[in-house]
Order: sequence, then structure tokens, then C-alpha cells
Amino acid sequence: MADYLIGTDIGTLSTKTILASTEGNILARAARDYSIHTPKPLWAEFPMDDPLKAVYETIRECIKTADIQPKDVVGACISGLYGGSGIPVDKNMKIIRNCIPWLDKRATAECRWIEESIGSEKVAQVTGNCIDTYWGFTKMEWIRLNEPDNWAKIHQLVTPNAYAIWTITGELSLDYSSAGNYGGIFDIHKFTYAEPLMEELKIPRAFFPEKIVHSADIVGEVTAEGEKLCGLKKGTPISAGGIDAPVEALSVGTFEFGEHTATLGTSMCWNIVQDRKSAKISPKLINYPYVAEDENTIYSFGGATTASGIITWFRDNLAEAEIIEARKMKNKSEFDLLDEAASRIAPGADGLITLPYFMGERTPIWDPYARGTILGLTLYHTRAHLYRSFLEAVAYSLRENIEAALSIGIQLNPEMTLIGGGARSALWRQIFADVTGFNIQYMEASQGAPLGDVLLAGVGNKIFDYKEVKKWSKVSTTSTPDQKNQKIYAEFFKIYHDLYANNKALYPRLQK
Repeated sequence: MADYLIGTDIGTLSTKTILASTEGNILARAARDYSIHTPKPLWAEFPMDDPLKAVYETIRECIKTADIQPKDVVGACISGLYGGSGIPVDKNMKIIRNCIPWLDKRATAECRWIEESIGSEKVAQVTGNCIDTYWGFTKMEWIRLNEPDNWAKIHQLVTPNAYAIWTITGELSLDYSSAGNYGGIFDIHKFTYAEPLMEELKIPRAFFPEKIVHSADIVGEVTAEGEKLCGLKKGTPISAGGIDAPVEALSVGTFEFGEHTATLGTSMCWNIVQDRKSAKISPKLINYPYVAEDENTIYSFGGATTASGIITWFRDNLAEAEIIEARKMKNKSEFDLLDEAASRIAPGADGLITLPYFMGERTPIWDPYARGTILGLTLYHTRAHLYRSFLEAVAYSLRENIEAALSIGIQLNPEMTLIGGGARSALWRQIFADVTGFNIQYMEASQGAPLGDVLLAGVGNKIFDYKEVKKWSKVSTTSTPDQKNQKIYAEFFKIYHDLYANNKALYPRLQK
């Protein structure tokens, strides 16, 4: 009788689950979409009701679709979006308020307070990271300083995936990747809670579990109540999981030192795996423990707040004709039609260049005030020019992160794997190759973070080790850099860099 594993990822806008054999063969997939709340410009909140429902429903659907018995599922793992502040819960585990997730930019005043009272140098020395609205500890400070009544009720701050795990196991957990991604509460050198820094930040150590666990660790078993919720049999072991970006990187075989992967979703995460003993760390990038060999590896990444997000914005606001046309066609989407038009435009979009900072920006500029900016528009330019400039903008953003990593001596393999929904575009993959100079590998059959969760569940149950993922990862195509285009893009990249540098003082004025 075969054994099966389940992997579930709670994303920012959807939850996805897969059911696989212990050989990595996918038998079933399920997904549910939902939305986040945006109560003010640049604010975001993540309610858990719909995501929890999505977790239960997708697990049940996968078991039903695969036509297996729940008792044959020998392990499961749940990863999730970076939940920013964490979900504040009281002593009865009742949610006090929505968590404030990664893309929320409200904590600008709190960042100034931390900078003035503690200082960026000290924070970087302890955590390896900077002070920014991205980090969970700045969002925690926002709750503390702006909602003291809610702060006084907090018993624990829980990540979205850990909260989902608690609902079906009754056990609370915090994995290394999530602890590190909170920012100011984790000492990246001692690999444990940064208690002296937490005291200065006035963030109680008691808000978090006593022990930090590995992402593959089994943190609980499905209870009778959990069985009713999700359909997994009582006693099924559940692994801790972690932040979805590194779990997705793991899913395509990013495991050895020097390997790097870029995930093109709503945002972009460029993932690098380093040996903890020799890791090069800069607060320009994001640094925390990886989800495999957790205590021996550092996961560094460059994060663009909006990547495919600006392409979706273009579609929703400027591509009505392509949407209508695509509805008449069987095998093409509106994005295919937009790509076809953009492919007829020369590299550099005939002198049109865009900054993709539609929601501020994370690495390496760390500027919550940054805004989308278009330079060079003339009466000659068309929507196709603008669309191509959007594609190129995200590639420039990636190159800026790559240069930040190379500048501190991080070693990178000449191949980069590109995954996520945006990676389906052959045009975009070629632009990434030409802008960055790396060979861009694409895995068409990539299953994303849920497959990484399957791997973690298998490791946690001692069915195989992390290297098993290498057998599951197959490169479909490779885009190699065009030398002529590389030279063109090298010049445009200089303009991209200067465009932000010359205008960054204006963005805070727009915010006011």
C-alpha cells in the first residue's frame, strides 16, 4: 500500500495544496483564492478566516481527487506568507486583530523611533538586517504604540502557517526561517532569540514559543477536532513549515551553496543559499536561516515588493483590448498578446524606462516612499513600449540586487532558476538573461512551495533527505544572454540606477 504526503502553502492571495507520493509524483492539486484588506494607501491586513477555510478545503479536495484513504497520508507540512507582525492571539488563542503582513508600509514612524533609540548599526550587528517597515518587529512596534489595548491582550504572536497548524494539532510552533524573518527578535550569529535587543524594543520574549524548530520538524499530530476540519486522520504528523519564499526555492532544488533562484510572483524573491560558517551578510539584503539544514545555512535574498504585481496592474488598467481578444481565443491569454506586441519593440523600449516601485521597495534601496516612475515618454511611444519597459524594470531590479550581493563577495553559480507565474513568459525570461548576464533556467512543471512542503514532510518523517528534491527538479528550457542586448541593457541599467538616485528626495514629499 502506497504512502502519501501533503504540502500546503498559505499565500498572500491564495492557498494551494498538493498530494504526492513519497517518490514526488503529484496525484492531486487544489487551490482557493481570497483577498487581503487594504484599509489605507500602503496599508495591508491579512484576515485568517478565508485562508483557514482554504487550508481545510484544499486538503480535503486533494484527498478526494486522488481517491485515497486519509490513513495513507503519512505526513503533511504547511508553509505560509511572511506574516509580518504575526497574528496576535490572547490566552484562549482568539485572534485579537488581523496580522500586518510583509507588504504593509505603515510603520514609518516606528522605524524612525528604532533608528533614534537603538540605531541601525546595532540592529544590523545582531540580526544581520536593517530597520524597515518590511520587518515584523517594526510592525509589532506599530501595534504597541498605536493600539495599546490590543498589545496588552497579546499572549502570543503566531505566524499564519503556525496558526493553521495549531487549529488542527493544538500545538504552537515557530520555525527558524520565520523567527529570522521577524527581524529584530532573532540573533543571526547565536541562532536564537535576541533577548537583549527585544528588551530595548519592548517586545516581550514570552510572545513566542520557548523553542525555535526546524521547518521539517514534526510539531504536532492531527487531533480529533483537526480531523473534522481538514479530513486528515487523527494522529497524522504535521511538520512546522516555514516562510513560503525559501520553501518555494527548495522545491526546485535550490539546496547547494551558490545556487540561486528568482521567484516571479506578485513580488519577486531572489534566493541565495550560503554556508552559515562563511556567509557574507549585508543589511542591504534580507538574511535569515534557510528551511533546509536550518542551523547550518543562511538564506539571503533580494526582494522586490512589486514584480508580476505591476504586470497585473498594467493588464487591469491598460489592456482591455487584449483581455477582450483573449476571450475569443482558446490557447492564448491577454499576457501572451501583450508579450507578442512587446517582443516587436527593441531592447530598451526606444528610450523608455520605468522604476517598478509601485508599493515602495525593499532590497537593496529599502525605501517605503519610493514610487513607480516612468522616464522618457514621447508621442512616439505606444502601450507596447510601456509594457516592455515594465518587464525590463523588474529585470533591472533583480540586477540591482545581484550587484549588491556580488559587492560583498557572495559567490553565485552562472545559472539562475526562474520560477513563479511570471516565469511562464519566454520574452521575460530572455529579458532577465540579457539584463543580468546569467543563464536563466526555467522549470515548466514547478509546483511551487507546496512541493517544498511535501519534501519537508518527508524529511520530518525520515522517509528521505533533503537531496531527494534534486530528483524532482527538471529544467525545461534555458535562456542564454545575448551579448548585443547585454551591452544595450548595461547602459539602460545605469540610467535606471540614476533615475532613482536623482528623484528619491521627491518621494517623501508625495507621501505628505
